[in-house]
Amino acid sequence: MKPYACYPGARARFQPMHSNVRSPYNFNVPFTSGKETRPAANIVRNEGSFEIQLAVPGFAKDQIKIEVNEDQLIVTATNPNQDDQKLKFIRQEFEALSFKRVFRLHRNANSSALKASFDQGILTIIIPDKEPETIKIAIQ
Repeated sequence: MKPYACYPGARARFQPMHSNVRSPYNFNVPFTSGKETRPAANIVRNEGSFEIQLAVPGFAKDQIKIEVNEDQLIVTATNPNQDDQKLKFIRQEFEALSFKRVFRLHRNANSSALKASFDQGILTIIIPDKEPETIKIAIQ
């Protein structure tokens, strides 16, 4: 089966795109800046806790703020140099853009016992589970 057989002219349209994808170092290739303002996140379920890992390269830990508002964990970062355009880029594929990420906390999360660490551009937030509440019921 030929992949483009049912779409005449598709091969001619898509071939340049496939070539550009295979050649990431071709500086003459037009591209969009696609400024992503959401850092990539990993969410891990551990025994007794959740762990959120955010990739935030280019930020210092004093530029990052973590807050809990009801059932939401809010992570924001601001880059004061974001609009500083002193450098004349030939090609710019990344920059440390200000961002805000909001995560809904699990109903079992102990939001008052959060712990956070920052190492080599990775922000790690540990959200421990609440201790199970035991309710004693009187027998009548």
